[in-house]
Amino acid sequence: MSRRRTTAGLLAVVALTGCGGAPEAPVAPSPVPAATTSAPAGPVRIAAGPTGQTAVLAHVYAGRLQEAGFDAGVVDAGTSRADYLGALERGDVDVVADYSGNLYLYLRGRAPVGPATTAPSDGATPAPTSPADPEGGGLAEDLSELLGLGDERADDEDVLAGVQDVLPEELRTLEPAPAENTVAVVVTRATAVEHGLSDLEDLGPVCGELAVGTDLDFAGRSYGPEGLEDAYECVPGRYVPFGDQDDLVDALLEDRVQAAALFTASPAIEDNALVVLADPLHNFVPQRVVPVAAEELPDAAVEVVNAVSAQIGTDDLVLMTRMTSARDPYTPAEAARYWLEGGDDT
Repeated sequence: MSRRRTTAGLLAVVALTGCGGAPEAPVAPSPVPAATTSAPAGPVRIAAGPTGQTAVLAHVYAGRLQEAGFDAGVVDAGTSRADYLGALERGDVDVVADYSGNLYLYLRGRAPVGPATTAPSDGATPAPTSPADPEGGGLAEDLSELLGLGDERADDEDVLAGVQDVLPEELRTLEPAPAENTVAVVVTRATAVEHGLSDLEDLGPVCGELAVGTDLDFAGRSYGPEGLEDAYECVPGRYVPFGDQDDLVDALLEDRVQAAALFTASPAIEDNALVVLADPLHNFVPQRVVPVAAEELPDAAVEVVNAVSAQIGTDDLVLMTRMTSARDPYTPAEAARYWLEGGDDT
């Protein structure tokens, strides 16, 4: 049974932004996959990972593994790739969820595991905090070249294959989730109708008439102003940076900016019925959720993690972000329990 929630199901959680009460109408949980081999005697340790979203996913993986008979738990191995990938290589942890694009760019720039990243409170993909972090600099500009694609822009499958190619020998990727949390340009429905916008190719011809709101780091990233101009000939009338996502969304709704760069798993998109403009030329670096595991992780545990990942869609990331960033927030463990129980918070 699919665990992906519908829009109607997610809207039931809107109340969480104002109180700690759980939504009604729980969804029946999916069955735990039967393990093909017996559970190992040793524990399975899942790192919380770089963001609030990956911390919830870690508890979801742990819960399903426990249901399948494993001694599984979540451990804090740090929020930087230097920390948790190093812990994986040393054998201190066994699994961590990450984002494909940032992970690939990081691994291509690592020697050894390097810069720190900071997990934002809204669970979005972390912004770089070091000049050495490739997501903030030159490596992202050459993503297609790094992947050997020439002038063709990289898509999800290219990046996922690239991650596996550059992982240390002791590590492997498991099945990626359908969920993604990449940057996208969004507009209000009124703006979409006014200018006939459904994708970024539509945006190019009218871009000069619009102001585009962004976070503080957007201008320095290769998929930012330079990428939009190169891919879509989009040169806005002006870019307006914001240090707070709520302020950015308010500016969009009040028409102080007519487009905004947001993460696709931001609850603000659904809450305000914003239109996500498709990116057919793959300007924005793909960011699929992908578990990274030690080679020694038993096949039975791999089965369970893969089964969970198959059920995680972008709307689930929205739900997890909403719960952990509410005014009266759930902990990652509480949000995971809610998800595992199909919305039943009893």
